[in-house]
Amino acid sequence: MKSTPPASLIPDSSGPHRRAHARFLAALFCAAALAVAVWLALNTGEDVSGATRTQLFLALASIALLLIGITFYLAASIATARSISSDLEVDRAARTIRRIRSLSGFGAVFAIAAVMAIAGLGALRILAPPAERPVSVQFSEVTGRVQLEYCPSLPSSFEALAKPTDLASSSTLLPVWVASRVCGNPSFQHGVWLYLNRSTITVADADDR
Repeated sequence: MKSTPPASLIPDSSGPHRRAHARFLAALFCAAALAVAVWLALNTGEDVSGATRTQLFLALASIALLLIGITFYLAASIATARSISSDLEVDRAARTIRRIRSLSGFGAVFAIAAVMAIAGLGALRILAPPAERPVSVQFSEVTGRVQLEYCPSLPSSFEALAKPTDLASSSTLLPVWVASRVCGNPSFQHGVWLYLNRSTITVADADDR
């Protein structure tokens, strides 16, 4: 009658499965990082105002966290224990499994942090109202173009961003954010806020044009 060896001496055969699982998660998070990177590329440019910088920061943070997590999962997918001459096969297999678990655990921590950052980004995009809205500005009087010293190429009609509270206000001056390409002043690479006299301009929603 054959005796059954102790469980501690039976090699753990789950190593290949754990490696395959780590490879799958690495590929999955690579796709997620690519998707966030594409969104970031489409939403980054000289027209980025301060209102969206928090979202861009969250997107960059999520990409960085995903890349770190992917690195750990890729390491787990090829992890092996160092071979020692006195080691039994079961000991080496056990140490390999522990190494895979450890690397996968670190990858999971960074992946969860990245998912939380992406969730925060989505919440900001859906729930937080935009701080500025696109408007079309047209000068009704030439004397109103007093901002030429700041923006030499500012046309008589241009698109800008304005806060809803400022649009609803009855103050004499209306603050509008103008992109660098519209302003034409290389000193304002990230755009500039101009304070225009309401009596010399006509403002309308950019989408209504």
